[in-house]
Amino acid sequence: AAANIDEKKKKKKKKMGKSFILLLRVSFAWTWQVQHRIGVRSIDYEIQYRKKRCRHQVSRFAAPRLDESKTAVLLSLNARGVSKKVVKMASECVATEDLYVTGSLEEASVAAREIVNKGYGTVISGGGDGTLSLAVSQICSARAAAGEEIPLRNFPRFVALPLGTGNAVARYVFGPRYRSWRGTKGLKRAISALQQNSMHLTDLRVPVLRVDNSPDLCFIAGCGFDSFILDDYQKLRRSVSAFPGLRSVLSSVFGYFVATATSTLPQYALGNRQMYVKVSARSGVAYVDPRRGDAALPIVKSDKEENNFIVLYQGKATIVAVGATPFYGGGMRLFPFARAAASVDSVNLRIARMSPLIFVPNAFGIFTGSYRSPEAALDFIGDEFFVEFTEGTHPVQHSGDPLGNRYAFRLSVAGHVRFVDFLGLPSAISHLSSTATATVDN
Repeated sequence: AAANIDEKKKKKKKKMGKSFILLLRVSFAWTWQVQHRIGVRSIDYEIQYRKKRCRHQVSRFAAPRLDESKTAVLLSLNARGVSKKVVKMASECVATEDLYVTGSLEEASVAAREIVNKGYGTVISGGGDGTLSLAVSQICSARAAAGEEIPLRNFPRFVALPLGTGNAVARYVFGPRYRSWRGTKGLKRAISALQQNSMHLTDLRVPVLRVDNSPDLCFIAGCGFDSFILDDYQKLRRSVSAFPGLRSVLSSVFGYFVATATSTLPQYALGNRQMYVKVSARSGVAYVDPRRGDAALPIVKSDKEENNFIVLYQGKATIVAVGATPFYGGGMRLFPFARAAASVDSVNLRIARMSPLIFVPNAFGIFTGSYRSPEAALDFIGDEFFVEFTEGTHPVQHSGDPLGNRYAFRLSVAGHVRFVDFLGLPSAISHLSSTATATVDN
């Protein structure tokens, strides 16, 4: 009996010990969980506090103030006209810290941040329209990241050297003698002119476009004939990639003509590239009527139209493109009314409805911008346009770079960019100024 009592006491003590240990474990787990939750919660509060603090700091501190006497030289090694000689000349004319030579998007982004952080007020861009658009886009993004609510306001002014394949903006800014600003001589000439007369040169304002809500900005965008030419041009270059000599020859305006003659026009003639569109705009748009001496007639919204949109055109089209300057690649004046309006932020929308049978005999007039037709070429002036494809998708491009196939897209004026105006007004009226040429900040 005594042995049984001792055994029961031992079992009871063992059971109490296990219960005590279990209670300790539960208590420890509960205490750790509470502390962990408090810790996590305090970490969350700290993160939220730092975010609020960062937002507060961003709203207070914007990008450094621009100094137009400070000039940065930005050269893209991907541009056709940026050679070793050009880079060497730039290194001899400006300080090392003022020269940025890029060969990729990452390098261009880093260069843009440096240009913004150092407060450069003047940027010399060496390349074509694609290089220029990339530089403007990257600097705009860098200014937005630095806290600028309106990045294009008080934006650095540019010097667009024609060192690329397409130099539409450079043709407009420098005028008919734009070729004299090419190569090493053009670079040296621009740097010298800025060093001597930096504060006395006027600015030429050019609107900049945005496709949909993309951060990328451009000066030319659209779909149709030009997009198909670009697509065929890229295919032509890839087909001769194994032949460096031939690839070099075709990597120019001549390559666009070859692609157009051998691929684009035959495909149009076979009817393989039919494009049906619906083009709309908001109020403030005007139609350029060639029957009335290219008079700009304001378009008024009808009662049947909804959502404050005006349907400008619906039907078959060979090209729907918008240009901020009169020129397209190769000197083609595809947008003759781009800078015809008094408003600085107006651009030219052209809708072409012509078959190859109409295009070929009128190619010279189309190239020079003198071709007029109230049926085959429709021109509008405005600041925002909407394009919808009613049948399938089609390629879209801007600044000579493909954006892929889309069902619809929007083209709008995001603001304007200032360019150093070395050309100026004619001598007979050089005492005048205009909204397009001014010395004041934007």
